[in-house]
Amino acid sequence: MHISWLGHSAFKIETKTPWRDEVVILINPYLEPKADLPRNLKSDLVLLGSGEKNTITLSGEPFVIASPGEYEVRGVMVYAVDISKNPKEPQLVFHFDTENVSTIFFGNFKGTVNEEMVDKLGLIDILLLPCGGGNVLGANEASDLVNQLEPRIVIPHSFNPPNGKLPGEPIDKFAKLLGQKEKEWLPKFKVAKRDLPQDETRLVLLEKS
Repeated sequence: MHISWLGHSAFKIETKTPWRDEVVILINPYLEPKADLPRNLKSDLVLLGSGEKNTITLSGEPFVIASPGEYEVRGVMVYAVDISKNPKEPQLVFHFDTENVSTIFFGNFKGTVNEEMVDKLGLIDILLLPCGGGNVLGANEASDLVNQLEPRIVIPHSFNPPNGKLPGEPIDKFAKLLGQKEKEWLPKFKVAKRDLPQDETRLVLLEKS
C-alpha cells in the first residue's frame, strides 16, 4: 500500500485487492484555500468526510462514500461513522481495511473521542489525523488522541509543512510530544502488514505531493 498526502486533509492511497487488482482511494479531495490540489484525479473510491460539495473533479466514475454506513468496494471494506453533533453538517470518520492493514481517518475534526468510539474503532494500524490547530485538533489534542487510540503508525495532516503556505501550525510541537526528535520527510509512504511496528507508535511525515 502506498500513501500520499495531497495537502490539507486530502490523501491518495494506492492498494491492491485480494485478487491483486489495483485500487486508488482518494480521501477528502476538497478545493481548500491554498491547497493547490490537482483539478481532477482519477480514482476508484472516494471518501468524503464533510459532504459532496466543493470537491475537485472526480475522474474515472469512482464509488463515492459521503454518508454513514458499511461498504465493500472492490475488496476494500469501509466503515463510515458520523461523529457530528449537527445533522446538517456531517463529519465522518472512516475505518477501512485493505491488504490486512486497518486505517482510520479523522478529517476536519476537533473534539474528543469517548471510550465507546475507541472500542468501536478497534485495533488501528495506521491513523490519519489533523494536528494543525484552528478548526481542527491542535498538537496537544492530537497527541492525546494518539495516546488514547494507540495506533502503530500516525500520519498527520492539516498542518503547515516546512516552507509551506498552508493554514495551520507546523509539525514540530506534535512531533516533540510523540517523542520524535529527528524528522524525516517522505514523498510517499510504502507499507505492508509485516512492516508495522509492534511495540511502539511511529510518526510518519509526508511531503505534500
